[in-house]
Amino acid sequence: MPIPPRLVYPRRNGSSSSSVSPLETSALPVNQSATAVLRGEIQTRSNGDWDRLPFIPQAAVAAAYALSSSAQTALVDTVGAALKSLVMSPPFQTQHDEYIRNEHKAVDHGLKGVVSMEDAVKRGDLKTVEAMQARQAVAMNVDMVTAMPGDMLKAELTRELTQWKTYAADAKRRDRAKYQKMIAVANTIEGVPGTDDAFKRGYAVIKSIDSDGPDTEAAVYAMHARFKQETEQAAYDQYNLKTQLRQQLTTFVAVAAKVNFKAPTVQKDGQTKFVNRSDEAQGALWKACFRAGEAPTAAAVRLAKAWLSEL
Repeated sequence: MPIPPRLVYPRRNGSSSSSVSPLETSALPVNQSATAVLRGEIQTRSNGDWDRLPFIPQAAVAAAYALSSSAQTALVDTVGAALKSLVMSPPFQTQHDEYIRNEHKAVDHGLKGVVSMEDAVKRGDLKTVEAMQARQAVAMNVDMVTAMPGDMLKAELTRELTQWKTYAADAKRRDRAKYQKMIAVANTIEGVPGTDDAFKRGYAVIKSIDSDGPDTEAAVYAMHARFKQETEQAAYDQYNLKTQLRQQLTTFVAVAAKVNFKAPTVQKDGQTKFVNRSDEAQGALWKACFRAGEAPTAAAVRLAKAWLSEL
């Protein structure tokens, strides 16, 4: 069914002229609203419902209420199709990827089956948690050494080397071999300026050995790169467009199914309130479905379910 006829608004001088209907998709903030929802700018409650709705112009709300039920359903179909076309377009997906890269350090490296630390903890997978913690320790050491001024690292090496030699010479120490390895690496960089990359990379190996990590430069930096990729991939798997779409569409379908369209209301202080406290306590999405009506909401649910099946 086509978009309802354009509304005509009177001019101040009493004459009238056709203007764009506030219900035209070009006049609606489809892009802004989709962006706000899919970037998590709309806060959610514990049950997944929204605390507030994306911005909807008052003129659009008034015009939608003036339509018949069938015209409202047609409007949902039209706006829904426009929304889907926008969100699934390459430019929108590119913008979303750029946003989550900057905001969440989320990058798609093509890694499959990556588990975040949080998920591993929730699942009680201690083996995975321990392995990730070990890689994290190495990665943090590399990042720390890279960020620190070279003269500070040089002074630290000079200060600690004497103690390491004492530990390495102590035959009673169980970790004697570790300090011997640290000294061996220290000997290769002791004469290198602290500002040189070679010094910092060598010092990163020393810190790795001290943390019971890899003892070669190749292994240390390979672990650092792998941890960075896994962290970015886990963030991408969480925040990518399809994941966010599934989450929001699934939430909408679940919330819409619980709306009581016969919930009694009453006028109070110039506002429409729900009679029952449980209805009044519902979130913005539930109340938006109620106000939209059963038929338009059913149309939106059909669209959401069809979209979900394609993701």
